[in-house]
Amino acid sequence: MPFHKTKILNREISLEYEKKDEKKIIDSINLINEKIDNKLQNPKYSNGKISDTILLSLLSIELQAELSEKLNIQKSLEINDSKNEEYLKNNLELKDRILKLQNENRILEDEKLKLDQEFDEINKKVEGLIEIIKNSYYE
Repeated sequence: MPFHKTKILNREISLEYEKKDEKKIIDSINLINEKIDNKLQNPKYSNGKISDTILLSLLSIELQAELSEKLNIQKSLEINDSKNEEYLKNNLELKDRILKLQNENRILEDEKLKLDQEFDEINKKVEGLIEIIKNSYYE
């Protein structure tokens, strides 16, 4: 396993890591050093009244808080994705139901049209019979 030598708070440390984690380790070290530099820019930390241990502890707490927040966001996203999948499934089921109901509606409209045509034919025959009856009555 390779080693990476670096400095944090002017102390040299060696880290053993797996090759696949090299970028992650280097990025993490750079982030830690950047955050330490930002903390040291703050007058309440830069006047020498705070030890390296306390500074690293504060940084650990800050990084843990950021990590927790990101994990909570990730969990929320997973929950939202799960709900989204459920809504999509429900939406597909509703679309299928709508299509079935539209087909049923079309069939019923066709049947209604046929019944209306039959009714018109029967009505014409009845009117014809009424005319025959009227004509025979008046004759």
